[in-house]
Amino acid sequence: MTQTPLSAHGLMPVRPPSEHRPRLDALSAAGIAEFHRLFAAAQPVTTAEFAGLEGDLVMRSFPGSAQRVLGPLMARPSYSWVGKSFRHVDDTVAFGHNVFRLFGGVRGLSFVATVGDSVVDGKSAVRLDYDDSRTGPRSPARGIYDELREIEPGLWLGPSYFVTRGRRISMGWFALDASVEFDSLV
Repeated sequence: MTQTPLSAHGLMPVRPPSEHRPRLDALSAAGIAEFHRLFAAAQPVTTAEFAGLEGDLVMRSFPGSAQRVLGPLMARPSYSWVGKSFRHVDDTVAFGHNVFRLFGGVRGLSFVATVGDSVVDGKSAVRLDYDDSRTGPRSPARGIYDELREIEPGLWLGPSYFVTRGRRISMGWFALDASVEFDSLV
């Protein structure tokens, strides 16, 4: 198998995140209505901040619809979608994967991360592009588009969209917390 820039070589195995996640718990309590304000109030992303997105970062998802049903499930430490992984190739590009607890740890849904204008408000944000040709063969994940801004040191928040027929449909929000440790191997 030919190694691609997005291969997981050197990034496996997946480690589970710690169950102690106070900043992500606080975001969960704040609610989705507060996320718009936090994202808009965050400073535009700089190259130095972008460089801080490196390695495995613990993630929490906040669904846009069905929040009452899916929110508590997604807030559990045992939820299968545990993080995102970033590996910088230079100051302007990072390759990444989503990190799942399934099957003892899986990395999938590759993306290319860059800094650019946000589709939300035009200010600088980290853009996670799943439709970049460098992510490999076409897949249903190609319709995903995410953004991030640092709302506290090491705490990133952003919207997630599904893009179809030129429209962005909100799927909700997600946060990454660099201060949460990944525990021993799954």
